[in-house]
Amino acid sequence: VQADGGGESEKRDLTPALPTRPEHPGRRQVQPFPPAPNTPADHMRGIGARCHRIATVAGHDLSLGGIMADETDGYHVRDDEAALEATRLAHLAATRDPHTFELLTRTGITDGWHCLELGAGAGTVARWMADQVGPDGRVMSTDIDLQFHAEATPNMIVRRHDIRTDPLPRAHFDLVHARAVLQHIPEREQVIDTLIGACKPGAWLVLEDGDFAAFAAQALPADYQPLHDLICAGTTTAWRDGSIAVRLLAALRDRGCTDLDVVGDVWAMRPGESGGEWWFLALERAAPRLVEAGLLTTDQVDAALAAVRAPGFVMMSTLSIAVLGRTPA
Repeated sequence: VQADGGGESEKRDLTPALPTRPEHPGRRQVQPFPPAPNTPADHMRGIGARCHRIATVAGHDLSLGGIMADETDGYHVRDDEAALEATRLAHLAATRDPHTFELLTRTGITDGWHCLELGAGAGTVARWMADQVGPDGRVMSTDIDLQFHAEATPNMIVRRHDIRTDPLPRAHFDLVHARAVLQHIPEREQVIDTLIGACKPGAWLVLEDGDFAAFAAQALPADYQPLHDLICAGTTTAWRDGSIAVRLLAALRDRGCTDLDVVGDVWAMRPGESGGEWWFLALERAAPRLVEAGLLTTDQVDAALAAVRAPGFVMMSTLSIAVLGRTPA
């Protein structure tokens, strides 16, 4: 999908519509979950080994609640998961977009700017940018999977793009933004250099990502804990970094960026609210694969999913960290 050209751009309500959640797919019975080892250290090593077995058996990382990806193909969604993923992305946008819009407003985004949205997902942030820059500005919105992207406005270019291998224009953008992208890319240091190179001198670079340490350590109901442990132990793999957010400030500082600031936030995740549903639906995507790999039984998965949707359930989100800075002049 590609759109270019001028035309008036009116301010729009970009709150995403939430499609109906489909029924959870069926699962087959497998061998029981192995007994817990004796010590906490052995426990986490055992979980990590079982998570590695997922990648060996299925070829995919199941961390981050089932955002299915692999080293060569990156993020992808099976046809039978598309409706569920569309709902999940809508909840994620409803949860995170207001905070992202506040961050981007701090850069002074205005008429005539050229902006890049990397890993656009549903495209709601790119559409908001397009409203801010007006008909004289441009927004390039990129992702490796565009099936969930919102319709482009006349001042948007929507492009399938792999930041690891596909080029970007040099010294072109006034603002570059990426949210929850770098954790999934093993060449993240190279990508940060590429993004800085795509910015005009003194332009704004805004990077948002997560840190999973506290999220993984929180105490949770017994029925949910085994599923939570498996997902969190798989957060860091040979190609995925669940703690990249805590190193973003140093990454920009060491590259000579200025006017740096860092903002962190967490929120309560509850069933029936977008702040929790983006994660609980991701668990539903991951659960069948965990069963197929022999890591959990059907009964354990059903109990875990029931626990997170029980009245009164609440858990803490991941720590979201945003770093803002100007690229070297």
